[in-house]
Amino acid sequence: MKALFNAGLVAAGLFTAVPALAQSIDIGPGGIRVDPRSSREREYDAIRREERREEFREERRDALRDDIRREERRRDFEEGVPPRDRY
Repeated sequence: MKALFNAGLVAAGLFTAVPALAQSIDIGPGGIRVDPRSSREREYDAIRREERREEFREERRDALRDDIRREERRRDFEEGVPPRDRY
């Protein structure tokens, strides 16, 4: 009897349906996409993506500022303007 009871518990444990609450199913023009991540993981990924986007924007802004300064120094040099004191 114990063996039958234990076997029943094991079988019930193996065949218990696990809810798919942690999945996202998107149907769009590219077809069907299933995302097995939890909503919390998707939210963290969105935050990371936005942080990376902001870092990229800052890098581009810094590079543009450096280009502008370089161009100003080149023009000043060509026009014979003495270099500015930076400090």
